[in-house]
Formats: sequence, structure tokens, C-alpha cells
Amino acid sequence: MRRLAGALIAATLVLPPGAEAMPSEPAPQPVIQWRASTAVGSPTHGRLVDGVQLPGEGRDFFTWDPVNRMSPNREWRRWGTARLIATVLDVLDTYRTEHPWAPRVGIGDLSRPHGGPFGAEYGGLGHMSHQNGLDVDVYYPRLDGREEEARSPRQVDESLSQDLVDLFVRAGARYVFVGPSLALRGPRRIVQKLVHHDDHLHVRLG
Repeated sequence: MRRLAGALIAATLVLPPGAEAMPSEPAPQPVIQWRASTAVGSPTHGRLVDGVQLPGEGRDFFTWDPVNRMSPNREWRRWGTARLIATVLDVLDTYRTEHPWAPRVGIGDLSRPHGGPFGAEYGGLGHMSHQNGLDVDVYYPRLDGREEEARSPRQVDESLSQDLVDLFVRAGARYVFVGPSLALRGPRRIVQKLVHHDDHLHVRLG
């Protein structure tokens, strides 16, 4: 990754490196406990070894619990490989640079601490995937700037959402699943319409 590739196995790191806090920032820079991690198996039948936890919030993001419909998301729903966490933070850093006026981006479920099944027994609709630390749900920015999920496609800022899709494609996402009710687009082999994704995009690394 542009800023983080050399730091994936560092013990701790304040992200992004070298950034200075601004009085208007809604949250301090997150502290990440980096370590080498491994995605085992597939997103639908796998596990996560030595995962990295995404903090509950940071300068560029908040986390959203899709079951309780509140922020932050519970800590056991926020684990991924170091590469996934680095990719998300790098994309959001670029997004912030390009849209300094935009609200923070909402991050939903990643994987459980050791990966594995993440189905309906864990609340809500659950996930068929999200098992090996390579999947993350990213909530579309709202037109009104509120830090919560969009309850209908009419509340989605599609221009900002398209920019997020483009940034994740450029970052090397294998798939970006988007809602069928939205006019989001991208390379057909990567950006695909999927039901139950009208309030968030689903990014998967390869």
C-alpha cells in the first residue's frame, strides 16, 4: 500500500503516519496493533490467523453495527487481515484528501477474531462470506451527511459512493458488490450488483 506497505508487521502504528491532528477532526488517529496475518481458505469457507482489529472510529471513518443499528460496531465484528485493514485505511485517506468536506465513511462488518462462520446466528441476515479476513462492508455516504446507514437508496450520495467504488477498484479489490437500486458502476468483472447491498458496498480482496 502507498503509505502502509512497510508497516504491516510493526508492533504499533498511528495512522496515517506523519499526519497532524486538526481541531475540527471528530476523532483521534486510530492506533492499530499490526502483525503479520493470514487468510486461510475462502471467504465462504475459511478462517483468519493472527488478524488485525479495526478500531471503533478514526479521523476518516466510523464503524456501524448493522444489527443494533448504532455506532460503533462491536469489537468482535471488526477483524481482518493486515492487508485488508491497510487497504481500507489507505483508500479512506485518499478519499479524505479528495473530499475534505465529506462526512466520515461508515465501516460495517469485517470478520470475527479468528474468522469462520458469520451467519444469521450472529445477528441480522448474517453473511455467507466474511470468513477469512478479506471482506469488508462500507456504508454509502448519505446526502444529509449523517453518520449512519442509509435507510433507502434516495438517501445515498451516489457521487461520493461512486468515488469510493472507484478507489477500491484502483486499490486492487477482487470484487466490489453494490446495490441493484443504485447507478454505481465499474469494471464488470469486479463491480457487480447484489441484493441486500442498497445501503452498503461489499469489498473483497483477492
